[in-house]
Amino acid sequence: MIKSAIFEPNLLSMYPKSILLLIITFLCTLTVSAQYTEKINTNRPGTSQGAFSVGNNVLQLEGGFGFGKEKHKLLNTKTNVFKFDYSVRYGLLIEQLELRLNGTFRADGVKQTIGGNEEKIKRSNFEVNTIGAKYLIYDPYKKPKKDSTNYDELKSWKERYRFKWKSLIPAVSAYVGANFVSKDNPFTAPNDDTFSPKIVLMTQNNWTTSLNGNWVLVTNLIVDKVTTDDPIIGWIITSTHTINEKWAAFGEYQGQKSDFYSDNILRLGGAYLYNKDLQLDANIAFNFKDTPSIFTFSFGASYRFDWHTKDEIIEQPGLEGGIKEGEKEENEGEGENEEDEQDGLDELEEGDEIENDSLKLRKTPFVNDFEDDGFRDAIESDLDQRRTEERLERERIENEKIAKKEDKKFRKEEARRLKREAKEARKAEKAEIQAEKEKQKMINDIDAELDKMEKEQGVDQELQDIDKELQELEKMEKDLDSDNQEKEEKKEEKKEEEDVDAEYEKYQKEQEKTKKAEEKRRRKEEKKRQKEEKKRKKEEQKRKSKEEKDNKTDDSDLDKELEKIDQ
Repeated sequence: MIKSAIFEPNLLSMYPKSILLLIITFLCTLTVSAQYTEKINTNRPGTSQGAFSVGNNVLQLEGGFGFGKEKHKLLNTKTNVFKFDYSVRYGLLIEQLELRLNGTFRADGVKQTIGGNEEKIKRSNFEVNTIGAKYLIYDPYKKPKKDSTNYDELKSWKERYRFKWKSLIPAVSAYVGANFVSKDNPFTAPNDDTFSPKIVLMTQNNWTTSLNGNWVLVTNLIVDKVTTDDPIIGWIITSTHTINEKWAAFGEYQGQKSDFYSDNILRLGGAYLYNKDLQLDANIAFNFKDTPSIFTFSFGASYRFDWHTKDEIIEQPGLEGGIKEGEKEENEGEGENEEDEQDGLDELEEGDEIENDSLKLRKTPFVNDFEDDGFRDAIESDLDQRRTEERLERERIENEKIAKKEDKKFRKEEARRLKREAKEARKAEKAEIQAEKEKQKMINDIDAELDKMEKEQGVDQELQDIDKELQELEKMEKDLDSDNQEKEEKKEEKKEEEDVDAEYEKYQKEQEKTKKAEEKRRRKEEKKRQKEEKKRKKEEQKRKSKEEKDNKTDDSDLDKELEKIDQ
């Protein structure tokens, strides 16, 4: 059987330029894999490290505050905990490399009951400060080959979204760092070394489903302080689910085992993407034992300074991510390389042969004797047709995305406009109600002030005294009339028996009584006149106050109208 050099390349007979190109391509497939993403990629709110770095020339700051309580059943202590954790990450030189500085500051207030006495102890120090570097060893999400497109996925929705066993292969990274702790630190083991190494092995799986959104699974295997008397073995498993474009939820399980302290901690929380460079988060943490029991609430944020200038590959494989500028530049570079190689082929001497696995005739000068040119043309035509269909499908998907984005933006702006108009209407209504309330309040204040003034001047009291005197005078008149009537009756009965002197004396007495009654009547009329005068003055004063109040109200309304006209 004769083997075709097209499908069975022989490295011994390959041209040196092709060998060099093959080696460079192989190295690129091992090392070139972009870590940069258009949106911030942070480790918060959990404590695990993702496998991917922040991207070349990107500085990212992560931090948060935590408040919690711890109770130790055996030691009979209650502790109020305050924590501040920070992390500084920077992508250096290449996409796979990241430098990282992180640490945790802790302040405690410990209450311990011994017998009937309660002791309070305050402690504060850094639990740990670590500096190190992370490197991506393997990335299954690297840029696929251009000719490896699955054309069935372009035609079948089921084929595109079916479960792929290859997605179980995770990205793998390694972290190597050093811990720095102060001497006599209350949060570390006694006689702990000030310097100790830390090694972390990280894996990460990214899954995208059509119905349930995006899922990320991160695992960390930690070997810490291996050179000290109390080495630590730890593990962290974190699962994150994207709810929508802004919100994400996460759950995390952390285990730690050492002679100094061992525990299992569960964390639950979520994150909000404020913009592509800022994320806010919050979480709660608790454990499953009472020596001590832990409950902590934390909140924080992550922000990046994005100085990344160039994307190296497509962000996502296939057609979902579209074509980036990096791929366009690479395609242009390939065109130039093909022209250079064609020039090199023209310079070859007769008898030199180059074996290549490409189907393009201009790149395969060696042709097997048994190969039919028509067959080659058919293959090339079919390949060109497939590439054209792929390009058209890609353009259609991109156009649909742009149309959906524009429609969503329009609806969002319309909703904002309606909301803004409703808000302005409510604001105007509230202002009108407030003005009415202020006007009513002004009227009530003026009435209260007038009442106060009248009370201070004693007008009401004088009127009450006058009324009282008038009532007394009326009572005296009634008594006098009754006495006169009785006396008249007696006079008629004894008129015949009395003599002239007695009648004269009676007459004088009657005149005196009549005079007294007249005096009382005059005094009563004078009191009535004074009362009427007081009432008239009071009404006049109220009328003047009301006119002044109306003038003030008219002036304030006029000022408001003028202000509206000015606006």
